[in-house]
Amino acid sequence: MHLSNLLPLSLLGLAAAASLPKTSPFHRDQTVPLSLLAKRACGETAPQVCYGVSGGTSQDLDPDDISYAAAFLRYQADNNGNPIWQMPSEFDCSEWTLPLAGAGTVLALAKHINPRTNSGVTYTDLARTIDGGADATDEQLAASLLGSCGKNGGQMGVTVDAADPAYHTSDYLASGMKPADIIVKLVRNPDPSS
Repeated sequence: MHLSNLLPLSLLGLAAAASLPKTSPFHRDQTVPLSLLAKRACGETAPQVCYGVSGGTSQDLDPDDISYAAAFLRYQADNNGNPIWQMPSEFDCSEWTLPLAGAGTVLALAKHINPRTNSGVTYTDLARTIDGGADATDEQLAASLLGSCGKNGGQMGVTVDAADPAYHTSDYLASGMKPADIIVKLVRNPDPSS
């Protein structure tokens, strides 16, 4: 922290003190519109990006580990009533690690991309985004991260089944959540033995 944040500039003998805008030390540039601040923190979008092909660096993932990650999320959905992965509205568009045990080379992340949306998607939809679905057609597989990006890894918006009953429960509707504005990223796990 600069000394100027603690003392009035006039005490430091600086004549320009009177011309400076009053800002708190925690929000120094209040002239930047909130919409631009949100874009700084939340600049990623839902269209698919394959690392090393359409952006970023190839992650050199094991395709079997990618399949395992989707299967593990689907297992959690099947054994826990297809829970909702919720990312509440917040200014910084957090990126959270998805709960995967033993995924080898894969680190799966969920990133919130709109600070105003209270997002919630099913674990089944997270898995579908990765591999196209449990019984994916060739077209569904090709549209997934596994089918399109393969070992390179990548990111894309969650593939939502809007007809899923989980999105129509009274609890889901009352929460104000929307099945939107979350992307899944598949990147290299820094510790594949974990």
